[in-house]
Amino acid sequence: MSEPCRVEAMPRSVSVARICMWVQAVMGMVGLLLLFILLGSAPSGTVGVALLLVLAVPLAAIVTIGFLASLVRTRRAWVRVTGIVVEFLLVLLGLWQLPGGGSFGTVLGILLAGVAFAQLCRSSSARWFDR
Repeated sequence: MSEPCRVEAMPRSVSVARICMWVQAVMGMVGLLLLFILLGSAPSGTVGVALLLVLAVPLAAIVTIGFLASLVRTRRAWVRVTGIVVEFLLVLLGLWQLPGGGSFGTVLGILLAGVAFAQLCRSSSARWFDR
């Protein structure tokens, strides 16, 4: 007879990181949607292809964060490593933007990315992903 498959509960550190990632993704999508609406009301000559390409970078980051958050339950090690790298880069980008006049959104983004990064770096997270 085979043993029943033991399901290990998600540690608090992973759960907190996942929630932070979902909040980042949702807030980022709302912000980009509002920006696209604002740009859509601008005269067509002022919105160039370069601006749309610049907006593609934050969109890619937001989609990546949401994608990683949705894959956390798979417990694949690459999800944790990629999450750590993306969140670290977001913290660095946010800190780089602060001296130029950081807004509430920038500070909130840094805090969310920092918390997610720190939680994914914890030993409990590493053990959970290293199955």
